Amino acid sequence: MTGTGRMIAIVLLAAAGGACASVERRTLAGRFIRQGTPAMDLGGVRPASMRSIDRHALLRAMPNPRVSAPPTASLEASDPAVRDALANVMLAPTTEHYLEAADAYVNQGVRDRAHDYLTRSLSNNGPDARVYDALARLWRDWGQPGEGLGHAHRAVYLAPDSAVAHNTLGTVLYRLGQIKDAEASFTQALVADPRAWYAMANLCHVSMNTGRTRAAIAQCRRAAALRKAVRASE
Repeated sequence: MTGTGRMIAIVLLAAAGGACASVERRTLAGRFIRQGTPAMDLGGVRPASMRSIDRHALLRAMPNPRVSAPPTASLEASDPAVRDALANVMLAPTTEHYLEAADAYVNQGVRDRAHDYLTRSLSNNGPDARVYDALARLWRDWGQPGEGLGHAHRAVYLAPDSAVAHNTLGTVLYRLGQIKDAEASFTQALVADPRAWYAMANLCHVSMNTGRTRAAIAQCRRAAALRKAVRASE
Protein backbone atom coordinates (compact mmCIF):
# COMPACT_ATOMS: atom_id res chain seq x y z
CA MET A 1 0.00 0.00 0.00
CA THR A 2 1.30 3.45 -0.85
CA GLY A 3 1.81 6.03 1.85
CA THR A 4 -1.12 8.05 0.53
CA GLY A 5 -3.37 5.00 0.37
CA ARG A 6 -2.50 3.96 3.90
CA MET A 7 -3.20 7.45 5.20
CA ILE A 8 -6.59 7.51 3.47
CA ALA A 9 -7.48 4.12 4.94
CA ILE A 10 -6.44 5.22 8.43
CA VAL A 11 -8.58 8.35 8.16
CA LEU A 12 -11.53 6.25 7.03
CA LEU A 13 -11.03 3.83 9.89
CA ALA A 14 -11.10 6.75 12.29
CA ALA A 15 -14.34 7.87 10.66
CA ALA A 16 -15.73 4.42 11.35
CA GLY A 17 -15.55 5.27 15.00
CA GLY A 18 -12.22 3.72 15.80
CA ALA A 19 -12.31 0.38 14.01
CA CYS A 20 -8.67 -0.01 15.01
CA ALA A 21 -9.54 0.55 18.66
CA SER A 22 -11.31 -1.51 21.26
CA VAL A 23 -15.04 -1.56 20.52
CA GLU A 24 -16.89 -4.06 22.69
CA ARG A 25 -20.27 -3.97 24.28
CA ARG A 26 -20.44 -4.22 28.05
CA THR A 27 -21.52 -7.86 28.28
CA LEU A 28 -20.05 -11.04 26.86
CA ALA A 29 -23.56 -12.22 26.10
CA GLY A 30 -24.21 -9.69 23.37
CA ARG A 31 -21.32 -7.34 22.79
CA PHE A 32 -19.35 -6.86 19.62
CA ILE A 33 -15.82 -8.27 19.64
CA ARG A 34 -12.71 -6.21 20.07
CA GLN A 35 -11.74 -4.75 16.71
CA GLY A 36 -8.61 -3.49 15.06
CA THR A 37 -4.90 -3.70 15.41
CA PRO A 38 -4.54 -5.01 18.98
CA ALA A 39 -6.97 -7.81 18.24
CA MET A 40 -5.69 -8.74 14.81
CA ASP A 41 -1.98 -8.08 14.37
CA LEU A 42 -0.63 -10.45 16.99
CA GLY A 43 -0.33 -13.66 15.05
CA GLY A 44 1.24 -16.84 16.26
CA VAL A 45 0.82 -20.58 16.06
CA ARG A 46 -0.23 -22.72 18.98
CA PRO A 47 2.81 -24.61 20.33
CA ALA A 48 2.68 -28.35 19.69
CA SER A 49 3.35 -28.95 23.38
CA MET A 50 0.30 -26.92 24.48
CA ARG A 51 -1.91 -29.98 24.75
CA SER A 52 0.36 -31.49 27.40
CA ILE A 53 0.29 -28.40 29.62
CA ASP A 54 -2.16 -28.28 32.49
CA ARG A 55 -4.75 -25.72 31.41
CA HIS A 56 -5.20 -24.17 34.84
CA ALA A 57 -1.46 -23.88 35.34
CA LEU A 58 -1.30 -22.13 31.99
CA LEU A 59 -4.09 -19.76 32.99
CA ARG A 60 -2.39 -18.81 36.23
CA ALA A 61 0.93 -18.24 34.44
CA MET A 62 -0.52 -15.89 31.83
CA PRO A 63 0.62 -12.27 32.17
CA ASN A 64 -2.13 -9.91 33.26
CA PRO A 65 -2.18 -6.82 30.98
CA ARG A 66 -3.72 -4.74 33.78
CA VAL A 67 -0.88 -4.92 36.25
CA SER A 68 -2.64 -2.48 38.56
CA ALA A 69 -5.74 -4.65 38.91
CA PRO A 70 -6.51 -5.49 42.54
CA PRO A 71 -6.03 -9.05 43.76
CA THR A 72 -9.13 -11.24 43.60
CA ALA A 73 -9.04 -11.64 47.41
CA SER A 74 -10.38 -8.08 47.76
CA LEU A 75 -11.95 -7.66 44.34
CA GLU A 76 -15.17 -9.46 45.22
CA ALA A 77 -15.67 -7.09 48.15
CA SER A 78 -14.46 -3.86 46.55
CA ASP A 79 -15.90 -3.95 43.03
CA PRO A 80 -19.70 -3.54 42.85
CA ALA A 81 -19.97 -5.10 39.38
CA VAL A 82 -18.12 -8.25 40.46
CA ARG A 83 -19.99 -8.44 43.75
CA ASP A 84 -23.40 -8.07 42.11
CA ALA A 85 -22.56 -10.54 39.34
CA LEU A 86 -21.47 -13.19 41.83
CA ALA A 87 -24.60 -12.63 43.90
CA ASN A 88 -26.71 -13.19 40.79
CA VAL A 89 -24.88 -16.45 40.07
CA MET A 90 -25.56 -17.62 43.63
CA LEU A 91 -29.24 -16.77 43.34
CA ALA A 92 -29.72 -18.16 39.83
CA PRO A 93 -26.80 -19.96 38.15
CA THR A 94 -28.02 -19.29 34.62
CA THR A 95 -25.87 -19.01 31.54
CA GLU A 96 -26.59 -15.29 31.40
CA HIS A 97 -25.43 -14.76 34.98
CA TYR A 98 -22.26 -16.79 34.44
CA LEU A 99 -21.52 -14.62 31.40
CA GLU A 100 -22.05 -11.47 33.44
CA ALA A 101 -19.70 -12.74 36.16
CA ALA A 102 -17.05 -13.60 33.58
CA ASP A 103 -17.44 -10.19 31.99
CA ALA A 104 -17.04 -8.45 35.35
CA TYR A 105 -13.75 -10.25 35.91
CA VAL A 106 -12.55 -9.52 32.37
CA ASN A 107 -13.21 -5.84 32.95
CA GLN A 108 -10.90 -6.03 35.97
CA GLY A 109 -8.22 -7.94 34.05
CA VAL A 110 -8.70 -11.14 36.06
CA ARG A 111 -9.00 -13.53 33.17
CA ASP A 112 -8.39 -16.79 35.00
CA ARG A 113 -11.49 -16.20 37.12
CA ALA A 114 -13.44 -15.26 34.00
CA HIS A 115 -12.35 -18.56 32.47
CA ASP A 116 -13.51 -20.42 35.58
CA TYR A 117 -17.01 -18.98 35.37
CA LEU A 118 -17.34 -19.64 31.65
CA THR A 119 -16.33 -23.29 32.06
CA ARG A 120 -18.67 -23.63 35.05
CA SER A 121 -21.48 -22.41 32.85
CA LEU A 122 -20.79 -25.12 30.30
CA SER A 123 -20.60 -27.73 33.04
CA ASN A 124 -23.80 -26.65 34.78
CA ASN A 125 -25.97 -25.43 31.90
CA GLY A 126 -24.65 -27.23 28.85
CA PRO A 127 -23.29 -25.96 25.52
CA ASP A 128 -24.06 -22.37 24.58
CA ALA A 129 -22.75 -20.44 21.59
CA ARG A 130 -22.31 -17.26 23.65
CA VAL A 131 -20.11 -19.02 26.19
CA TYR A 132 -17.94 -20.63 23.52
CA ASP A 133 -17.66 -17.28 21.77
CA ALA A 134 -16.61 -15.64 25.04
CA LEU A 135 -13.98 -18.34 25.64
CA ALA A 136 -12.61 -17.85 22.13
CA ARG A 137 -12.27 -14.10 22.73
CA LEU A 138 -10.72 -14.68 26.13
CA TRP A 139 -7.95 -16.91 24.77
CA ARG A 140 -7.46 -14.70 21.72
CA ASP A 141 -6.96 -11.58 23.82
CA TRP A 142 -4.75 -13.55 26.19
CA GLY A 143 -2.27 -14.15 23.38
CA GLN A 144 -3.18 -17.82 22.80
CA PRO A 145 -5.53 -17.80 19.80
CA GLY A 146 -4.87 -21.48 19.18
CA GLU A 147 -6.52 -22.29 22.49
CA GLY A 148 -9.59 -20.35 21.39
CA LEU A 149 -9.94 -21.81 17.89
CA GLY A 150 -11.98 -24.85 18.92
CA HIS A 151 -14.28 -22.67 21.01
CA ALA A 152 -14.80 -20.29 18.09
CA HIS A 153 -15.72 -23.18 15.78
CA ARG A 154 -18.16 -24.54 18.38
CA ALA A 155 -19.83 -21.14 18.64
CA VAL A 156 -20.35 -21.03 14.88
CA TYR A 157 -21.63 -24.62 14.86
CA LEU A 158 -24.21 -23.83 17.54
CA ALA A 159 -25.15 -20.42 16.09
CA PRO A 160 -24.54 -20.55 12.33
CA ASP A 161 -26.59 -17.39 11.79
CA SER A 162 -24.65 -15.32 14.33
CA ALA A 163 -22.58 -12.56 12.76
CA VAL A 164 -20.73 -12.12 16.05
CA ALA A 165 -19.68 -15.78 16.14
CA HIS A 166 -18.41 -15.73 12.55
CA ASN A 167 -16.56 -12.48 13.24
CA THR A 168 -14.89 -13.88 16.38
CA LEU A 169 -13.78 -16.93 14.42
CA GLY A 170 -12.34 -14.61 11.79
CA THR A 171 -10.24 -12.71 14.32
CA VAL A 172 -8.89 -15.94 15.82
CA LEU A 173 -8.00 -17.27 12.38
CA TYR A 174 -6.34 -13.98 11.49
CA ARG A 175 -4.15 -14.07 14.56
CA LEU A 176 -3.15 -17.60 13.65
CA GLY A 177 -2.00 -16.36 10.24
CA GLN A 178 -4.87 -18.00 8.32
CA ILE A 179 -5.70 -14.86 6.37
CA LYS A 180 -7.94 -16.28 3.63
CA ASP A 181 -10.03 -18.26 6.10
CA ALA A 182 -10.31 -15.19 8.32
CA GLU A 183 -11.52 -13.10 5.40
CA ALA A 184 -14.09 -15.77 4.56
CA SER A 185 -15.39 -15.67 8.14
CA PHE A 186 -15.72 -11.89 8.10
CA THR A 187 -17.60 -12.15 4.81
CA GLN A 188 -19.89 -14.81 6.29
CA ALA A 189 -20.59 -12.51 9.23
CA LEU A 190 -21.90 -9.93 6.77
CA VAL A 191 -24.05 -12.58 5.09
CA ALA A 192 -25.56 -13.36 8.49
CA ASP A 193 -26.05 -9.66 9.27
CA PRO A 194 -25.53 -7.09 6.49
CA ARG A 195 -25.37 -4.39 9.20
CA ALA A 196 -22.35 -6.00 10.91
CA TRP A 197 -20.10 -2.96 10.54
CA TYR A 198 -17.42 -4.53 12.74
CA ALA A 199 -16.97 -7.38 10.24
CA MET A 200 -16.70 -4.86 7.40
CA ALA A 201 -14.10 -2.95 9.43
CA ASN A 202 -12.13 -6.17 9.82
CA LEU A 203 -12.31 -6.79 6.06
CA CYS A 204 -10.92 -3.29 5.60
CA HIS A 205 -8.12 -4.15 8.03
CA VAL A 206 -7.26 -7.32 6.09
CA SER A 207 -7.30 -5.52 2.74
CA MET A 208 -5.15 -2.71 4.10
CA ASN A 209 -2.55 -5.15 5.43
CA THR A 210 -2.48 -7.20 2.24
CA GLY A 211 -1.88 -4.23 -0.06
CA ARG A 212 -5.37 -3.93 -1.57
CA THR A 213 -5.66 -0.20 -1.12
CA ARG A 214 -8.72 0.43 -3.27
CA ALA A 215 -10.70 -2.37 -1.64
CA ALA A 216 -9.63 -1.19 1.82
CA ILE A 217 -10.84 2.36 1.16
CA ALA A 218 -14.23 1.12 -0.08
CA GLN A 219 -14.61 -1.24 2.88
CA CYS A 220 -13.65 1.44 5.40
CA ARG A 221 -16.23 3.80 3.93
CA ARG A 222 -18.86 1.08 4.07
CA ALA A 223 -17.96 0.25 7.68
CA ALA A 224 -18.33 3.92 8.64
CA ALA A 225 -21.73 4.16 6.96
CA LEU A 226 -22.96 0.94 8.54
CA ARG A 227 -21.87 1.97 12.02
CA LYS A 228 -23.55 5.34 11.65
CA ALA A 229 -26.77 3.63 10.61
CA VAL A 230 -26.62 1.18 13.51
CA ARG A 231 -26.02 3.92 16.05
CA ALA A 232 -28.86 5.99 14.63
CA SER A 233 -31.26 3.06 15.08
CA GLU A 234 -30.26 2.32 18.68
